[in-house]
Amino acid sequence: MQKRQMLWAVGFIITTVLLVPLLMVISQQIAGRDGNPQYGINGERLMPLSFEWQDVAENVHSFPTQKAQYTYLFAGFLSCSEICPIRIQQLYQLETAITKDNDLSNIDIAFMFITIDPENDTFAIRQQMIDERSPRFKSAALQEPDLLSLSGRLSENIQSHSPTNNHVGNLYLIKPNGVVARIYTAKQLSTDKMLAELKYDIESS
Repeated sequence: MQKRQMLWAVGFIITTVLLVPLLMVISQQIAGRDGNPQYGINGERLMPLSFEWQDVAENVHSFPTQKAQYTYLFAGFLSCSEICPIRIQQLYQLETAITKDNDLSNIDIAFMFITIDPENDTFAIRQQMIDERSPRFKSAALQEPDLLSLSGRLSENIQSHSPTNNHVGNLYLIKPNGVVARIYTAKQLSTDKMLAELKYDIESS
């Protein structure tokens, strides 16, 4: 009887050792089914974004537009020496990759930089550093109440009149209807994985 119990226990342990890794692989395959890379944070639980913004020619626009346009959105300031230059360079890299991609090059994809320091990020500086990059790039200034409201929705922690211009510095992929599809933190910098998620979202919609 003891021998039978021992054999049963050994068999159970061997089965468990073999089965658990198999279940982990299957679970990963299910999570990544249909090519979903699962890289950024899903932001669809947030309220869709909607706000008024001013361009470098002082024209006022509504976001989202009426067009079927995806937008990579980032809020920061151009004299920043930490995450902002990394994010702006990342936007440049994303746009370069998109223009070379047969599936994405003909899709309406915009890159929006929202200044949190409009006093120092003048029209001329924004024009030079953002808008002149390509027609896909837009630099935006928001009225202070709208900027703080957007900060609250995105948990960006933007502080009005702060001497240090604190902010989180996430990058957001926004669907044409204003829904936040993905949130990329400061540690998520892979443009290849971001583009894979963009393709997946476009193909799924």
